[in-house]
Amino acid sequence: MNNNIEIHPSAIIADNVIIEDNVYIGPNCIIGFPAEDKNTFPSIPFGVRICSGTKITGNVTIDAGTVRDTYVGRNCFLMKGSHLGHDVFMENDVVLSCHALVGGHVHIKEGSNLGLGCIIHQRQTIWHYSMIGMGAIVTKKLVMEPFGIYVGNPAKKIGTNKVGLTKSGLDERAMASIQEEFNASR
Repeated sequence: MNNNIEIHPSAIIADNVIIEDNVYIGPNCIIGFPAEDKNTFPSIPFGVRICSGTKITGNVTIDAGTVRDTYVGRNCFLMKGSHLGHDVFMENDVVLSCHALVGGHVHIKEGSNLGLGCIIHQRQTIWHYSMIGMGAIVTKKLVMEPFGIYVGNPAKKIGTNKVGLTKSGLDERAMASIQEEFNASR
């Protein structure tokens, strides 16, 4: 049995949701229900997994997966009104600010910070320790890079997320490894 899980009584959690230890789910969250996908709705082929240490503050929606479980990594922080579409894979230590909207099949890599009201197009990859600015629109065509700061509509890279990198404690070797992974993916 899981320990130290707090779920507000107004949250609605489907049966297909796995919740690990030390998770908080606030008021009015809706997690694990059918994806907004015309090909599968209203069935629920897969579920949602929420890993340990994650905090989901309130009014957050997380859709069930259509090809795999929607996944929220360890120690993530999802603020009020944010949305994770179906089949999202969110790695550890990600911050999703208020009203950030993430389309289906997005991969959000470790340490990323998505700002207030940003919108992420489906099937996009948000690379390690990226910062998406408030209200930014990340389009399908944008090739994001690790450690970048992105702002605007459409979003454009304006610099390096030095604050995020400092907080991460990554050394040169780890940053080079992430950059090699990015280069190999292109």
